Amino acid sequence: MTVSLIGGLYGVGIAITVALCWLGYRTARTWDEPGATPFAAVMVLMGIGGFGGGVGTLVVGPSLGDATLWSQVGVAFFLLWCVPWALFGLQYTGRYTKVRPRTVGLLLAPYLGFLLLVGLQLATDIDLRVVDPLLGGAVFIYFFGLLSLGLYLVLQTTTVYDHLSLSQGLALALAPISNFLLINTSTTVPVDESPVGTAALYVAAFAIPAIAFAVALYRYRTFDSTPAVGTIGERAIVRETDDLVFIVDRRDRVVKRNRAANDAIDADRTDSLGVALSELLGHDSDELRELQTVTIRTTDGARRYDPQVSTITDQHDRELGSMLSLRDVTDRELREQRLTVLHRVLRHNLRNTVEVIRSHAELLDETDADGHAETIIEATDEIAALGRNARTVDELVSDRPAGTTVDLCEVVREVLEAADVDARGVTVSLDLPGSARLVTRGNAVTLALENAIDNALQYADATVRIAVEERPDGYRVTVADDGPGIPEAEREAIDRGGETPLRHGTGLGLWQLQWSVTTLNGELSFETTDGTTVELTLPDLGEDEDST
Repeated sequence: MTVSLIGGLYGVGIAITVALCWLGYRTARTWDEPGATPFAAVMVLMGIGGFGGGVGTLVVGPSLGDATLWSQVGVAFFLLWCVPWALFGLQYTGRYTKVRPRTVGLLLAPYLGFLLLVGLQLATDIDLRVVDPLLGGAVFIYFFGLLSLGLYLVLQTTTVYDHLSLSQGLALALAPISNFLLINTSTTVPVDESPVGTAALYVAAFAIPAIAFAVALYRYRTFDSTPAVGTIGERAIVRETDDLVFIVDRRDRVVKRNRAANDAIDADRTDSLGVALSELLGHDSDELRELQTVTIRTTDGARRYDPQVSTITDQHDRELGSMLSLRDVTDRELREQRLTVLHRVLRHNLRNTVEVIRSHAELLDETDADGHAETIIEATDEIAALGRNARTVDELVSDRPAGTTVDLCEVVREVLEAADVDARGVTVSLDLPGSARLVTRGNAVTLALENAIDNALQYADATVRIAVEERPDGYRVTVADDGPGIPEAEREAIDRGGETPLRHGTGLGLWQLQWSVTTLNGELSFETTDGTTVELTLPDLGEDEDST
């Protein structure tokens, strides 16, 4: 009965090792993610070791000298699968993804050297009893280090990425740990005294890893989303960004810089490492922390940069150095300068010139009976209005005041009252709640509703409908008219986000509406199938800052 039980246990264990090999094969065929191939190799090598040890025990016998046969075979293959296990940890976490055959050969060199020594000892009469334990111990420590490296990388990564749970990391770690511990435990159990216990250890040594591997693969979907992309992506951000990135130590010496910095700074890559940051840029990191922008001479000439300096610390919050990121803002500053100059010209020079033209046209109007002077006056009024609108837009975009509580219904009524609806011959219907209060930017809301309602009143044939509807995160304002609809050229300009010389709008009205809604973090849409319907979705921006 005991013999059949032992044979049955080894038979079950052998079946499990076959399943383990099959699981490795399926992993290699199913997933092509970083770490999948070495992960499959771990399962296959572990399964082959278990299969060889189990079959050898049934065919040859349970012992190999004074040791358990299957555990000795398992130890031999443990030393083998530790290499792909460490490579799995490096690839899966993105630390090292380009594994070449030479790398694998170098990692296996201690194992091959140990086998060569054992073979030499068996084939000759050379006594290596002194060297053998020392070399064997060193090889064992080396491969145990590979096992520990893979375990650390896997478990440490679960604390960095939210989509990787600790239970997933533990499932991955349980497989190699359980196999290692149970194989070594079996070496302490005498085969002759407890053959059933030895057989049970054999089953557990491969059943637990097989279950843990299967759970990690199919329950936690280990290779559906690997952390390697996050690690590689972080490195790619620094490597591929157009910003100049420098890493300096506590003495402000450059220890690393990215490709963009190499291309921009006219200094040899090797010679520049270890030199003071001030020698390369003309400023040290402390000075750059205080500057808004800085001029740096590059291979393209003098450029303006926005410096950002962040401190690098270790797990004990000890300062190790700093990371400096320089963003090229030369073009942005030029645009801002041009806008400032144009705004000044528009605000002062153009306004004054228009006033001169208008005053002379009024004098001509007293003697001109053909109405030419009146046409000039109307044109100058339009130019003056355009200038006022441009200034309003500039103030809107430049000034971002704190949020205040606004009642949209009150704003609608105030806009209608100022528009003098009765004089326009248009019927306005309102669908407003008792109140529609939200925290927003009052000037931008008023400007947006003025433009939407004025456009409807100007182009409506007979009726305008205004509705305010509450939404989960704010309100939606609908302004609809039965007029001819917004001209296609103006709608296309808004949709494109800009204007071209040949296709442009007729004024700033729709742009004021678009920019106002954007300032409010809202959404704007048009429907021109039957008249024009403008929808403004305005979110609540949060707590009323004026009340604090």
